[in-house]
Amino acid sequence: MTVKKRWHFSIITTNSTRPVQFTIPQRLGIAIAAFIIALLVFLTASVIYIFYNQYKISEAKDIMAENFLLRTKVSNLSSEIDSILTKLRLMEEWEDEIRTEKNFKSINKEIRELGVGGYPQVDTSFSSFDKNLNLQYNLVLSKINHLKNKIVFDFETHQELLDNVKLKELLYQNTPSIYPTYGRISDGFGWRIHPITKKRSFHYGLDFGNKIGTSIYATADGVVKEIGSKNNIGKYLVLSHKFGYQTVYAHLHKTLVKKGDPVRRGEIIALMGNTGRSTGAHLHYEVLRYNKHRNPYHYLNKLEDDIILTKD
Repeated sequence: MTVKKRWHFSIITTNSTRPVQFTIPQRLGIAIAAFIIALLVFLTASVIYIFYNQYKISEAKDIMAENFLLRTKVSNLSSEIDSILTKLRLMEEWEDEIRTEKNFKSINKEIRELGVGGYPQVDTSFSSFDKNLNLQYNLVLSKINHLKNKIVFDFETHQELLDNVKLKELLYQNTPSIYPTYGRISDGFGWRIHPITKKRSFHYGLDFGNKIGTSIYATADGVVKEIGSKNNIGKYLVLSHKFGYQTVYAHLHKTLVKKGDPVRRGEIIALMGNTGRSTGAHLHYEVLRYNKHRNPYHYLNKLEDDIILTKD
């Protein structure tokens, strides 16, 4: 007959000198020990799991806060872009007003929209964890792309407008466009009977009659090209202007500028006289373009919008 193995336990307390003894079967002891070990492992795992979950919850809260902040910033960025686009549209309206005022070709609204078109951008950076945020983000990317193209297009049109305005102003300043002096037009441009020779001849300018010493004005910005004296036209000066223009002022009493001087439109350059072949004090005034005589009458009191750039 086999003897069952047992575990013996003695417990001594401080209140008693006799130990308390008891025995349990070995199998039961092993079972109890295994249960206690399993319980300790379970409790330890539970504590670790609780702490781990608390960390994850805290981390999730941080991610949610960051997500909310990101949404807010993306939304604010979208609003800022809308504000910039609104200002750009206002600038386009100003440009259209200037084009209308200056008689420049306007830009069709459809052409403006075509000019800023392009393929939409798709970015899937946030699609795996927040589709709504990813959609909002892609809308902002699309606005940014639209804004970039619009800025490039508007910059080009604004630059073109600026160049045209500068060219128009330069053309106006260098095109004869004011009266060269005060006085009555005594003779016009074209065929006539010469008052001295009594022969039919072509008169290449306008004659303005007034008294000796009347101020003579440069009719456009330019440079004094020539000053001299001839038998038929007396004392004279020639101004050279841009865009192929020249103006001639003859029968002068006195010149107030010298060769090579720059002059501005409206500047006094000489005094009216009666020199050369003349029947009385007057200014003989000519306008040439590309060395071809033009009727000066067509260049009197011209406004900026009246002057256009031509090849001849």
